[in-house]
Amino acid sequence: MTTVDGFDPGKYQLPNSSMMKQLRFFLLTCLIAGSLNSYVHGENWELRTSQSVLTVGPKGDIKISRDNRVILSSSAARLWSITLENKDEGKRLVLTPEDKIQVRESKGAISLARDYSTPGQAPVVSAEFSIAVKDDAFCFSGRLGNKSAGWTIREVRFPDFSGEVPDAKDTAIYWPTSLGERYTNPREFGKKTAIYPGTWGSMPWFSVNSQGNGLYIACHDPERTRKDFSLQWGAATSFQTSVTFPVNQSAFDIPDVIVKPYAGAWHNAARTYRSWFDRNFTLPRIDPWIRENAGLMLIIFKQQNGNVMWRYKDIDRLCDIAGKLNYKLIGLWGWGVGGHDRLYPNFLPDYALGGRKELEAAIERAHQRGFRVIMYVNGNIMDVSTDFYAYNGLETAHLNEEMDLNFESFIKYNYITPVVFARGCPGSKTWRKAIQDAVLNVQSLGADAVHVDQVGVKSAYPCYSKHHDHVLPQEAFAKYRVKMMQDIRGSLKERDPDFLLMTEGTLDLLMTQVDVFHGLGPGSVITPNAFPSMFRYTFPESIIIQLNAIPMLPRYEANYAAVHGIRHEIMCRYEADADYLASGKMPNQDDYKTVNSPPVLEKILEVSPEEAAAYSHRLIQFENEHKAFFRNGTFVDEQGFHYTGKDILARGFVNGSRMGVVVWNMNVSESREVSVSVPGYRFVSAAEPGKTDVKTPSALGPNSLRLLVYEKQ
Repeated sequence: MTTVDGFDPGKYQLPNSSMMKQLRFFLLTCLIAGSLNSYVHGENWELRTSQSVLTVGPKGDIKISRDNRVILSSSAARLWSITLENKDEGKRLVLTPEDKIQVRESKGAISLARDYSTPGQAPVVSAEFSIAVKDDAFCFSGRLGNKSAGWTIREVRFPDFSGEVPDAKDTAIYWPTSLGERYTNPREFGKKTAIYPGTWGSMPWFSVNSQGNGLYIACHDPERTRKDFSLQWGAATSFQTSVTFPVNQSAFDIPDVIVKPYAGAWHNAARTYRSWFDRNFTLPRIDPWIRENAGLMLIIFKQQNGNVMWRYKDIDRLCDIAGKLNYKLIGLWGWGVGGHDRLYPNFLPDYALGGRKELEAAIERAHQRGFRVIMYVNGNIMDVSTDFYAYNGLETAHLNEEMDLNFESFIKYNYITPVVFARGCPGSKTWRKAIQDAVLNVQSLGADAVHVDQVGVKSAYPCYSKHHDHVLPQEAFAKYRVKMMQDIRGSLKERDPDFLLMTEGTLDLLMTQVDVFHGLGPGSVITPNAFPSMFRYTFPESIIIQLNAIPMLPRYEANYAAVHGIRHEIMCRYEADADYLASGKMPNQDDYKTVNSPPVLEKILEVSPEEAAAYSHRLIQFENEHKAFFRNGTFVDEQGFHYTGKDILARGFVNGSRMGVVVWNMNVSESREVSVSVPGYRFVSAAEPGKTDVKTPSALGPNSLRLLVYEKQ
């Protein structure tokens, strides 16, 4: 039956009384016509993989089972919904299948079809959905067509399933937010939507695991278009899940939605996705200098309010500071005329900081001392006070459905007027060229790498501008975001093959175009459900820099990053941060009283600047000495070894015939015993940061790391 359910009346225009009469007539005619096309009763259909079975019963009930237990269920009557829109008349209709479906089997696939029509006329909307076995999983796909004048297909939700796990106490949900999240309490998960591609939908798959079995739900789409994964937990053991695709056109091929029950841990789901990824994409070669890099010392030279904290000639002093901490990569943020978060996309040397020649000379001196330099460009926003916006805004700005600008404002200090930005659309050729020009200018200054900020962060926003390259709204931040970074990478590498590209936010869409990700969100920071292993295991080649927005590296955060193979970071954002780095002056609350996003002061005050610097240097030296694992090893999470111990977290790295198991005692005040076994390997050695003779077995000190090395037998 055709309904008007499923849309938010606060967001969309409601039909008036005249429109309601037309709507009721449309509903009635669709119902009448649909009854001529009834579901075929009395037959059973079945598909099998190596581990599970899918059945379509005589009443249209759909079940996916493993070991005689139903994991997912739906019905032909609610498997999909199609939203139509007539913008000229301000109408929306939601078409659902109910029981007016033709079901047939052909070439090993089950086809479910329905035509939505009016009496005596040709079909208005045709929908044919297919369920097949592909790569030992159930594959849901389909094709939609629309011939109704004035109407377009707005979106389609397919497939729509209910699920059940045997025991909520033994259930974990692996969710693709940033580096990943793991929820061991389904009720705590509640309802979430992962919007892919973007940091809040960093990969197009998730997994539900319970009692040694898992359920992999993904979209294997080589075009990597936008799709929204929805998961809602109901009672203790039940959930609802669906995938929604924006369409905005008259015909649409639904990409493969993969449903795969499996035995074992969540790693099987990650391997399934990675296997598909490798068949469709090739990861770029990453230069050894960044792969073996420990992390980033990020310095803001000039803030949004115009305060100058460092000048270009101070890069020499920054090299001294970085050397004490053992960093070899210095980040120049706020280096342009507007400072940090002003006057974008104008990224030009500031003569108040020393001018272009002084900047070039300082970068060259850093190179002579063995340091690398990365410089900042923002790839997402433009300051509305600039001439660029005044003259190019129409051709570059992202417009929402109401054809209004999407503004963002950043106010770093509570006594200044907010700086207002319009969001640039990567589907605009003019915007892409502006960012490419800014990046090439950075390269011309002598830097070794460029950070194009916010490009990996943003979700796949639809853009409705008629002045851009994209045809469909949903293409703007999916298809053309890749093109923007691809063009930038190509032009950079053409001039210098060793020059590197980094962006903010972890996103597999950009794994093929970006060398490094600057972390944002769960995993790159410690949050209650953060689970960085999800992305790191799927893409062990990934180089991720943790998000640490303070001018020192707390020991707990440092160890957290090290055990997951994540690179380290400190940030100098405000005057008190600069004083801390330059002279060791400890900040207080008053130092940040005018700042809207201050550092976490308690962390800075945990230890003295000397002690913080000493541990940073010691830990990074330890990682460098064992770079075969920390830098060049393949992250295997917990696969291939076993460990026990209260408050102990262990992760593994494989390099050739050797495995390094990094063990972390997360207790900050007490030592802990730890036991590790690696079947098929023999123990070789043990090491800890700053220690020359490590005895095993022995208790591991509070908040401490140990590397255990094993050789394959």
